Amino acid sequence: MNYRTFLDSQGKRWEVWLVTPAAAERRRADRRAAAGSSEPFTGGVERRQTPERRRAPFHRSVAVASEFSHGWLCFESEGEKRRLAPVPGGWDEAGPDRLATWLQAAKRVVKCAP
Repeated sequence: MNYRTFLDSQGKRWEVWLVTPAAAERRRADRRAAAGSSEPFTGGVERRQTPERRRAPFHRSVAVASEFSHGWLCFESEGEKRRLAPVPGGWDEAGPDRLATWLQAAKRVVKCAP
């Protein structure tokens, strides 16, 4: 389960879910390169028969702070959002009291204008 709801001690309803870095960030690595190397892929069977189609390295303006690079929990309630990293083990089975404790440790998110 990657989504939960709970009530905090004041009866405020919170939604919490797991967020992982965007595919754009994960795609930075060249999948045709050998693991941990900048050399072309040489091991195993290369399934693709065409040359590299990308003309330039794939980049997006999406930036993830290093503390969130392995994912985070997002807590959201009406008018408020918070993030917690690293993701606590067993968060998806934790009770409301434990979720409320993690909520207090989470950092508030300040919304930026588009």
